[in-house]
Parts: sequence; C-alpha cells; structure tokens
Amino acid sequence: MRVPERAHIEVLLALAQRGIDREMKISTPKLAAQIGMSQQSASRILKEMEKEGMVSRQVTSSGQTIRFSRKGKEALLRRYHALASIFGRKTIAFKGTLISGLGRGKYFIGLKGYRKQFIDKLGINPFPGTLNLKIDKKTGNAVRELNSVIIEGFSIGKKTFGGLKCCNAKVIKERGASREYVPAAIVIPYRTVHEQDTVEIISDHCLRERLSLKDGDEVRVVV
Repeated sequence: MRVPERAHIEVLLALAQRGIDREMKISTPKLAAQIGMSQQSASRILKEMEKEGMVSRQVTSSGQTIRFSRKGKEALLRRYHALASIFGRKTIAFKGTLISGLGRGKYFIGLKGYRKQFIDKLGINPFPGTLNLKIDKKTGNAVRELNSVIIEGFSIGKKTFGGLKCCNAKVIKERGASREYVPAAIVIPYRTVHEQDTVEIISDHCLRERLSLKDGDEVRVVV
C-alpha cells in the first residue's frame, strides 16, 4: 500500500534540515528516529520517493547518501507557499486600466515548459495570452514584493526561456452595484520589456471575452 503524501513531506523536511542543495549521509534508523516512525516505514518511504524521482539515493557498504531532485524541492516549495499563504497572508487590491500588449504573451504562455508549471503549481491551464493592465508604479512595486510561486526557466534547444514569479489573484469587473470576478494569476517575468507600471495576468479564460472588456476599461484586482 502506498504511503500517504504527507509522510513524504515529513521525510523531505527532515532531509532538508541537513541540506537541500548538497548530498547528505544519513542512516535509515537515524532518519526514522528523527521523524518518529519505524525503520521499516522510513525505508519504504525513501524507496517510494526514489522511485517517484523526488530524491536520488546511493546505498553502499558504509551507509547511504541522498540528494534532493528538482521534483523533491518543488514538493517542499508547494508546501511552503501553502503555509505562507495562511500564516504570512498579505492581500492587496488595486485598480488598473486595460491596455493592449505586444502580442507576445500568446506565444510564451503556450510553451509547454511554462504551461505545465502553471497547471501543477497554480492550478491554472491558461488561455494563450495575457491581460495587460496599466497601474501606478507604487502598486507595481507592492505586487512584486508579495509571496509568490516560482515558475522555473527552461531551454528548448539553444534557446533559453527565463523564470517567472506568480501571484494568485481575482480579476473583478464592476457594473454598477453588481460585480463579476474570475480566478487568475499575475505573472512577473524576471526578464521583461514592461515597466513597473504594467502587470500581466493569466487565467483559464479569455478575460477580455469573459468580462466583456476593451482597452481603456478599468478592472479591480485582488491579490
């Protein structure tokens, strides 16, 4: 029977305390004692984690060495962001004016290297394109300082695509006393042609169509 995911997280946390970016040497009995479970359970969890690609493990006559994989680090990072959203929650709301982008968002958002991470880390399968809002620079700086989900860069052949920071958000269109909102996320590329007074937003939906938006319309965003 497969061990619950929370047990994997407990083991990852115990290992991370010894060094997440280096190879570590730890015996199964010592690991089991640290996390309060039997040696048999600890051994089974390590084997499952190795099989799933969360860690790499080498067993020798003198013991075992373990190293985190990218997948293992991302599992811990997701748990960190989930906890940070509860204990370090900081919400801001702002208004922005819809502007036309440069037309490059559709290409970048559609790349598999980004799309898979958007789905896995944000729960968003994005419409190919971004909604661009003009905001004041003070708000732009505040958005960039929020807790964020990291979307890692990647390469296709010789071409490199940079990483992004993302913040979950809601886009709200107010019509008199009524309002409609759509779940979304702000994307902040590490390398961007936009100034601090512009934000890009992705969503499962085409936000222009879903909220009947056109250039010059004002929308409210809660991050």
